[in-house]
Amino acid sequence: MQDLGTKGDVDSVGLGGNDLGAVVGNNYYNINHALLWYKGSVADLGTLVGPSGFSWAQQINNAAQIVGGSLAADGTVHTALWTHGAIHDLGTFGVPNTNSFGQGINDLGQVVGGAQPTDVTNPILGFPPFHATLWNDGAIKDLGAGPEGSIGSVAFNINNKSQVVGRFAPPDPLEGAVAHAFLWESGVMHDLGVPAGLGDDNSEANSLNDNGQIVGDSGVGFIESYAPDHALLWQNGAWNDLNTLIPSNSGYYLIVAFDVNARGQIVVCAVNVSIGNIHAAMLSPQPLSINGSGSSAGLPHKLAPTLAENARQMLMHARAMKSGFDKTSH
Repeated sequence: MQDLGTKGDVDSVGLGGNDLGAVVGNNYYNINHALLWYKGSVADLGTLVGPSGFSWAQQINNAAQIVGGSLAADGTVHTALWTHGAIHDLGTFGVPNTNSFGQGINDLGQVVGGAQPTDVTNPILGFPPFHATLWNDGAIKDLGAGPEGSIGSVAFNINNKSQVVGRFAPPDPLEGAVAHAFLWESGVMHDLGVPAGLGDDNSEANSLNDNGQIVGDSGVGFIESYAPDHALLWQNGAWNDLNTLIPSNSGYYLIVAFDVNARGQIVVCAVNVSIGNIHAAMLSPQPLSINGSGSSAGLPHKLAPTLAENARQMLMHARAMKSGFDKTSH
């Protein structure tokens, strides 16, 4: 593990990387600018409004195109795309005083994230809802709020087959609104639902690879604050609790799966069950797991251990940093 440092600020966070070893993220204490780390150096990517503004870089593709968000001239947040060192405003749906943000980009230069199609506040969410959005060749496309009756949606990632994953918000009589993971392909948003047997009412799909494997998490609570308890893998048409696919004596419980590469390796947030601290971990598929019989040696479904207070606060901060859905609403 290497400390990549900051660019004239106190704190920094890395949010995405590409196959060439470039990493993007941002400072977030005083300067709040998007950053690019590459070959030992760090560059300030600037903002749409100059040094006084704020920006963040969420993901970088293998063509070194970078997507994120930035303060715009009208005081809202807009999706930003950096190409060859220059920043471009990808805009919104054109409604005044609304926001957008970029979350994922593939090697074709297609960008996904969220944008507000209206400036009318939703009484359940407390802010105007977002819709999952695709930017492609200069055009912006609304992927919809989700199935009929849904409040809003956000797209987190897109693969090189133009498949998009994220979450949408169906109404819920108990919580007001919950999250369901979705897969969007060929113009249709598919509800991936919530894994059965875990007692959860929320799910989200954080990323996917070109093989169609999807990773995410599930939990219980209101859409903006639910606690993730189970790291998930979607394959062969069903959710798998990743805790059932790791050795029973690992000493860790997996609560969020963030990303998956072409080899099926998965980056997760793992709780040390003895002390409640959070560790970053990488899962590598083994032959038994690949052919579908690996779960027999894993853990049964059970509740996640209690987090240490500093770990809980770090996780809440990480979730807020992860999604422009949260940035623009708080």
